[in-house]
Amino acid sequence: MKILLVEDDLSIGEFLLSTLTAYRYTVDLATDGELGLELAIQGEYAVIVLDVMLPKLDGLSICRKLREQGCQTPILMLTAKDSDEDVVVGLDMGADDYVTKPCEPSQLIARIRALLRRQATAISSSVLTWGKLCLDPNLIQVTYQQQLITLSPKEYSLLELFLRYPQRIFSRSAIIDHLWSIDESPTDAAVTNLIKDLRRKLKAAGMMEELIETVYRLGYRLKVAPNTDIQDKQEKTEPEQEEINLEAEGLKLIEEVAQDFQASLPERIEVLEKAVRSLQFDNFDSGQRERVIEEAHRLAGGLGTFGYTRGSELARAIEHLLREKSELGKQELNQILQQIAQLQQEIEQPPVSATISQPQAGIMPLVLVIDDDHLLCESLRQAAPMRGLQVEVADKSTPLHQIANNPPSVILVSFDRTSIPARLTLLEKLKVHFPAIPVLTLAEEDRLDTRITVARWGNGRYLLKPTTTDEIFEAIAKILPSPTISNAKVMIVDDDPVELKTLTALLQPWGVQVTCVRNPQQFWQVLISTEPDVLLLDLEMPTFNGFELCRVVRQDSRYADLPIIVVTAHTDASSIGLVFAAGADEFIAKPVVGPELVTRVLSRVERTRMQQQLLRCQQQQLQVSPKETKIDSLTQVANRHYFDQFLEREWQRLIHKQSWLCLIICDIDHFQAYNDHYNYQTGNTCLQQVAQAICQCIDPSRDLVARSGADEFMIGLPDKSLDGALQVVERIQQAIATVQISHPSLTTNSNITLSFGITGSIPTPEKSYKNLIVTANQALYTAKARGCNTYCLYPL
Repeated sequence: MKILLVEDDLSIGEFLLSTLTAYRYTVDLATDGELGLELAIQGEYAVIVLDVMLPKLDGLSICRKLREQGCQTPILMLTAKDSDEDVVVGLDMGADDYVTKPCEPSQLIARIRALLRRQATAISSSVLTWGKLCLDPNLIQVTYQQQLITLSPKEYSLLELFLRYPQRIFSRSAIIDHLWSIDESPTDAAVTNLIKDLRRKLKAAGMMEELIETVYRLGYRLKVAPNTDIQDKQEKTEPEQEEINLEAEGLKLIEEVAQDFQASLPERIEVLEKAVRSLQFDNFDSGQRERVIEEAHRLAGGLGTFGYTRGSELARAIEHLLREKSELGKQELNQILQQIAQLQQEIEQPPVSATISQPQAGIMPLVLVIDDDHLLCESLRQAAPMRGLQVEVADKSTPLHQIANNPPSVILVSFDRTSIPARLTLLEKLKVHFPAIPVLTLAEEDRLDTRITVARWGNGRYLLKPTTTDEIFEAIAKILPSPTISNAKVMIVDDDPVELKTLTALLQPWGVQVTCVRNPQQFWQVLISTEPDVLLLDLEMPTFNGFELCRVVRQDSRYADLPIIVVTAHTDASSIGLVFAAGADEFIAKPVVGPELVTRVLSRVERTRMQQQLLRCQQQQLQVSPKETKIDSLTQVANRHYFDQFLEREWQRLIHKQSWLCLIICDIDHFQAYNDHYNYQTGNTCLQQVAQAICQCIDPSRDLVARSGADEFMIGLPDKSLDGALQVVERIQQAIATVQISHPSLTTNSNITLSFGITGSIPTPEKSYKNLIVTANQALYTAKARGCNTYCLYPL
């Protein structure tokens, strides 16, 4: 579960962050009110913990603004303002709970759990179950058939996420938003690996049922638990039904636009013919000539978009002839009139095949496999329905027109040593005839020249044999665009109303907010009021063309990074060079191919949002010096600098209280030999497992664990006597033994062990917390000398 913590006091913020992290919460920390409000609006949090006195924007204003915008996330006010009036104001502003500082961390955690229990019926149960699998948030443990399963913090959080929302489909980006804090930048591969690791650990624990289902093009969700009533297979989940409704709406809108366009064609061509004939008598008036060019340009785009390929070519030829010839003779005019006559004949025929492509609701996407490995093909065919896909196997000699009759959503092409030239030729033909269909290449040899050739023609993925069906399906899921990106805003500038309607109909079903501008003179006013995520520009427009508008955008620092996609019929090298020179990021050729447009727009939105998130993280990190960073990045426990501050603070507090403060220092026995036997990456994993095991043996509301060296950890135990410290050591030894981290280089013990140095004292003004560290280190050296896997206690 993810929590937003808005706290400007770095010491308090980092202390609360480490406490919440110890309870398996993912935490985003905002140090001012404006950043906190922005994160609360854009992110998805289980609870918001909000201070009142904040720079830039106070907590009460944040709470009020969130409630005004309909935000239902539970808000807990955590503040030093403790008067009855302050409490009443905070609750009236929309807070769900009000806690005054100082607050015991255990009480804060309990209040957060209470808010979560009230949040929804989906999270009302304190213990989450799936068949014989149980997750207890209070104990922070997972069991299967009552046997404990050791999971990493991220694996635990992922499992809890699925169990709390059993009907919800989570995309990879949604999982990243829930499980990683904003100052981290994981890739989609991190999510894939995390899911694989969770599946592997559950299987190792004896769980044969598949827990997580991969939903094609959407993400992942929890499967129906075993031994429970299975709902009707035809019943759609809410996200699926919403997508189907959007797609149906988009298809209906496109059909209406196509019908209106087809109905207008005879009149538009008649107007074009009259305008061309009038050129003979008006001595080639420049204004009228430009209007004829504009009409031919619009016709070319519209005819191509709605399946009149030959008609689009004729209109394009008319446009080019009018542009290229400064003077038109009788021969050129007759040629244009002949082309118009041919154009009239073309529109009397039904369109051959529309280039607009929308996802079809209720139909499983098709994967076309071109591979001679019959065993692999059959495995893919059998596994595909479980992934919401259908697989069709084609021979290398299958005619392209046969593929066009039933175009697939993705094509898988296999390469072996003998077929590389033939398959590269096939790949080239596929990309020429089906430019919008992503291609997955499965190669037998890892050759750079083959990779480069494939990269020139492909927009998919490159896999190497041997590979599993799961890896192939995971790659297929990645090369197709996500169906929706919430709140994405696209601004389209085009003087052709048909083109505007068409582009709108293509994008709206994918959750995109579209703003259309037909008059370029209104461009700047609409741009600054809309603040789009992506800008689509036509090149040929009256008054101001796309080149000029593109340069205007790039001259303003606010929009220097705004993605600009130019939609143009001019795809020659010189025109494309001018497009990029003006500042555009990429271009799409007219007539527009639906999947290509959607893929490019959504990928630009996603990339821009990721860059913005990374920039915010970097800016936030710049505000915190390295010494003020409290968390060890590898193990996610406290670092040495923060631990020293903790010991000093507790020493001073316990002088007045006259209570014990104990310190344990431990390290991993023969850790260098472990690294030498494996590698440092495996060693890092070992450190993470040890840190997790130690954290499970302390009270995170009072105690603190820190990584103080390469393989050394410190454990501070306020208000615990030496007997209590010994009990902690025994729990840690038992936890490490349970984890069973193999250490094959040892002769006496095959698993990782720890050695401990223990000390403790009732603090006095005459001594310092540093005396604890010196004494505990001496005790650790003695324990190591005794043969490891033991402890030594030296009272201070």
